[in-house]
Amino acid sequence: MADEYIRIRDLDVEYNGYKALNNINLDIHKNSITVVLGPNGAGKTTLLKSILGLVKPSRGSISVFGYDPLKDGDQIRQVVGYLPQLEKYSYEISIPAIEVVLMSLMISRRIPRIPSRDDVDKALKCLDKAGVREVAYKPFNELSGGERQRVLLARALVREPKYLFLDEPFTGVDVRGQREIIRCLLDILKSEGVGMFIIAHDISSFAQYIDNIILLNKKVIASGKPTEALTPQNLRATYGIEIPVITYEDVCYPLIGDRHA
Repeated sequence: MADEYIRIRDLDVEYNGYKALNNINLDIHKNSITVVLGPNGAGKTTLLKSILGLVKPSRGSISVFGYDPLKDGDQIRQVVGYLPQLEKYSYEISIPAIEVVLMSLMISRRIPRIPSRDDVDKALKCLDKAGVREVAYKPFNELSGGERQRVLLARALVREPKYLFLDEPFTGVDVRGQREIIRCLLDILKSEGVGMFIIAHDISSFAQYIDNIILLNKKVIASGKPTEALTPQNLRATYGIEIPVITYEDVCYPLIGDRHA
């Protein structure tokens, strides 16, 4: 990755005449943990999908480490991992969790897509990183929400990405599971230098690790270090209500929970 930034300039996204994102300008460094906060309908997932080339902007430009998402999708997929919202997955088909992870490797292979021993070992290693190796051969649709989320995290890791996009990775995950996911993510950042773009509703469990915050409500309300962005004024402009902020040892904890405007 010659360019170390995701660069977004003058980005607008419209759906049927409805403006989902308006004049977004951002620079996001690849070695940082960047978190996007905002109410339901603020355009958080739309922004993520635009960066990945899954949504076509009506105006503006995006560069992902020097690549154009709409033209260089294959190159981008070689360097990034993506964990969509848990609710986007179907649980009708019962397959072992390890096969969910292996799908990420097999999808780019020619038929017959038969995993090698090395592929299986790599999948097991990623499940171990995510703290769920013990569920490798259990049916994915029978796992708890937290276990499913960690299996999907392993799926995002198995191709050894240089950057991760995580859309609400703590949804349906209990406190212990959240700590496992956070531990896994921090280990990856420390050992492999993998940066992260995280959409979240509540940052209380990992606030001390965040490098940059983006407050979004169809437009960027604030962007910068948590102590700069997470002010009562910026949070009110983002959510439309008063949001208390607790600061402890230079770490900001906005009491957002699942509040939405």
